[in-house]
Amino acid sequence: MAVYAITQTPWSDYAAHVSWSKPPPSHLKCNVDCALFNNISAVGYGFCFRNSTGHFVSGMSNFTHCNLLPAEAEAWGLFEAMKFALDNDMPSVIFESDCKTIVDIVNSHQVPQNELGDIISKCKDLLSSHTGFVVNHVRRQANKVAHSIARASLSHPSPNVLYDVPDYLYSLIINEMA
Repeated sequence: MAVYAITQTPWSDYAAHVSWSKPPPSHLKCNVDCALFNNISAVGYGFCFRNSTGHFVSGMSNFTHCNLLPAEAEAWGLFEAMKFALDNDMPSVIFESDCKTIVDIVNSHQVPQNELGDIISKCKDLLSSHTGFVVNHVRRQANKVAHSIARASLSHPSPNVLYDVPDYLYSLIINEMA
C-alpha cells in the first residue's frame, strides 16, 4: 500500500501567487482593467505601466457613454494600452488583464465574428507587429491598481494621462511593493 503525502500551500504562499509582481529587467508591465457604469450607460478603462523596480511610469483612464459588453470593454482597454505603449516608445511590455476570456482569445488563432472580434483583431495586429508585446492573464487580486484607475475614470476629464502616482493609488502601489 502506497502512502502519499498531502501538502497544502499556506495562505501566505497563496497570496504571493495572486499579488502583483515586477516585470523582468528592461521590460515594463502594464495592468489593464475596465469598469462598467450601467446606471449612466458608460464604460471606462484604466491602465498603469510600471518598471522592473515596481515604480509607476505612467497610466491613463478614459470613459465613454455607450453600452459595451464587459469583454468588449476589456478588449478596448487593452487596445488603448497597446497604442499608448507604441506612442510612448515602450518596446517591451507585458500586458496583464484579469479578463481570462480576452487574454485567451488574443493569444489564440481565432477571432470572433462580431464587434468583439473587431477590437481583438486590432490587438492581434499590434501583437504580431511588435514582438516585445506579450498579453498574460493575472488574477483580479493582482490587478487592483488598474481597477482603481478604471473606477476613477468618471472623476477626471477624459482621457486622463497619469505621469505621477495619484493620491488614490499611492497606498495600493506601496502595499504591492512591500
